[in-house]
Amino acid sequence: MSKVLGIVAEYNPFHKGHLYHLNQAVQLIQPDYTIAIMSGNFTQRGEPTIIDKWARTRIALESGIHLVIELPTLYACQTAELFAAGAIETLHQTGLVTHIAFGSEYHNIEHLKKIAGILAEEPEGYRKLLKYYLNQGLSFPAARLEAIKHYILDTQEDDNLSSQIIDQILKGSNSILAIEYLKALNRLKSPIHPIIIPRVGSSYNTDAIEGEYSSATAIRKAILSGQKLDTISHTLPNISLKILKDSINHGRGPISMNSFEQLLLGMIRQASPSEIASWMDVEEGLENRIKRYALECTSIEDFLLKAKTKRYTYTRLQRILIHGLLRMKTEDVIKFGIKDGPSYIRILGFNTKATPLLSKLKKTSKLPIITKPSHYYRHKSHNINKIFQYEILATDLYVLAFPNPDHRRGGQELTQGIVRI
Repeated sequence: MSKVLGIVAEYNPFHKGHLYHLNQAVQLIQPDYTIAIMSGNFTQRGEPTIIDKWARTRIALESGIHLVIELPTLYACQTAELFAAGAIETLHQTGLVTHIAFGSEYHNIEHLKKIAGILAEEPEGYRKLLKYYLNQGLSFPAARLEAIKHYILDTQEDDNLSSQIIDQILKGSNSILAIEYLKALNRLKSPIHPIIIPRVGSSYNTDAIEGEYSSATAIRKAILSGQKLDTISHTLPNISLKILKDSINHGRGPISMNSFEQLLLGMIRQASPSEIASWMDVEEGLENRIKRYALECTSIEDFLLKAKTKRYTYTRLQRILIHGLLRMKTEDVIKFGIKDGPSYIRILGFNTKATPLLSKLKKTSKLPIITKPSHYYRHKSHNINKIFQYEILATDLYVLAFPNPDHRRGGQELTQGIVRI
């Protein structure tokens, strides 16, 4: 096999924009096989997925993906930087992936590489600017935008990379992720070749249905507001619509942050400020603010609205809630995520036509491969045990939100088999 395409995805849910991206990438690259590394039951925005990871894996396989690998929760519900780093390193460690395709609102990959290079190398001038803007009270994304902009404009002569273009790039959700993918490839010195597929339709954060290529955010909002699936059927491929309907009809969805409302508020109310301070992404006294509003507010929506500030964004607070739910501490993310990197490759599903790909993966992978989750401990690795225990807990808590109580039993992470089509 000469070409293997990698795609990083959440498919929450898989919509026509995702299918367009996949088809365009396959047409452009002509790979022998396509691997998706997909988030499990919690996402980068700090939200539970609308249906579970096994249903979303089946949709991906039915839509043309040959192999689905899980992005561990330790990476999946982190900042764009850690999310991208975990995904790219996992694809790199397969020893198989030759190309990666990702979407971006901005299509000049050389400009994206230039910004990614600065972020990867972090020259002193950039670091000073970033510290300055953070001290001004800006959120990290806003401070980084200003630091990048002024560093490039002050130190480099590039008439094509203007202040307006930098603004445009670093305010696009997909462009930001694209830069993080490029930065991770840069730091790994990976031979994986990056390809941009121009995004079509609504922007990532648009929350209104806008035709055939509507955003996943808008589609989730429509479903969670109680709209009939027929009203958004034009935004989803047939197989995605069918499996989504099946999940909902069987009481395995839809899931949202509100599904965990009492669990999350109760968790914070019983936690001490010092315990909250240990959760990933909590810093500088934020634990007191979180504690205060969890006691004062009676809903997650109210909590997020009151607790957020210019520096602590809605999305960051959502991620912190998930970190607390999973008892994900800063020290664990630094040790097992940032320093040691991905510790295993966990296969969620595969197309039986891709059997040669699996055989080759077993020979080329630089990481242990987990095909039977109940045997994860047999690798006798502290890192694997710790990271996989987050998966067990994530699923045990996620399934409590299923509308049908018959599906809420614990231990499903260890009993659910690989999805095969």
